[in-house]
Amino acid sequence: MIHVLLTGDNKIFKGICLNVLSILKYTKTPVHIHIMTIEVPWHDGEKIPESSVNLLRDVVQNKSPNSLVSYYDIASEFIKEFANSPNKNPAYSPASLTRLFLARYIDCDKLIYLDADTMCHMSLEEFNTIDISNAEIGVCLDYMGRFWLHRDYFNSGVLYINMKKVKETNLFDNAIELLKQEKLFFSDQTALYKLSKYRVYMPMRFNEQRKIKPDTVIKHFNKGVRYLPFFKIYNVKQWQVGQVHNFLKIHDFDDIYDEYHKLFPTLPKLI
Repeated sequence: MIHVLLTGDNKIFKGICLNVLSILKYTKTPVHIHIMTIEVPWHDGEKIPESSVNLLRDVVQNKSPNSLVSYYDIASEFIKEFANSPNKNPAYSPASLTRLFLARYIDCDKLIYLDADTMCHMSLEEFNTIDISNAEIGVCLDYMGRFWLHRDYFNSGVLYINMKKVKETNLFDNAIELLKQEKLFFSDQTALYKLSKYRVYMPMRFNEQRKIKPDTVIKHFNKGVRYLPFFKIYNVKQWQVGQVHNFLKIHDFDDIYDEYHKLFPTLPKLI
């Protein structure tokens, strides 16, 4: 079974659903989808309701009967750790920090963490080609960060995690402790960059942050820059279908968009 973690608040649950549909399209091995969420008093984001996860669970088990979906509302533990942290309101949302608690809740050998704004373009079984037996995490370079920050600065939107190793080194708990003490740019991503001692750099096809290629495994709909015909910073997510079509010129996931509307009629429509 392939274990996958997705985290976020209710605003991006549609992205999680799209992501899971893309996983099921390409990955025939049973998957265990772990969904982690929070709701905190200092931010207006609402947790993903368990009722919504139950809808997703029904879809997953209808399409892949041996697959599983688990739900974790870790708000109380998160508030205890981060209420006084200088990073409690990171650039995206507090929910982006929930992945740092994964080792406390998930028991498996290997775990694939995926940001909600990613989509599968090939089977997750491709991760089996990456040897992380002596590493804490498998990562890909950050497309812009490698130029602006450090040559080996990685993007944490896709992580291939050796769960035994990170529990030995306390990587994620150490990252929580660091963020409780020091304000960091790109908070949890930078904390993992600073603290991970054993990492493997995967080919960019495992976290493609620009144009989809034939061998792309994961497409990441992250922030980017275009210089022509004029300078523009863009941040188009996969659920913004009009911009995905018209600005990014991506139509690879149109069948999944149609499926989303059929399977989740009570959830927010894609635009």
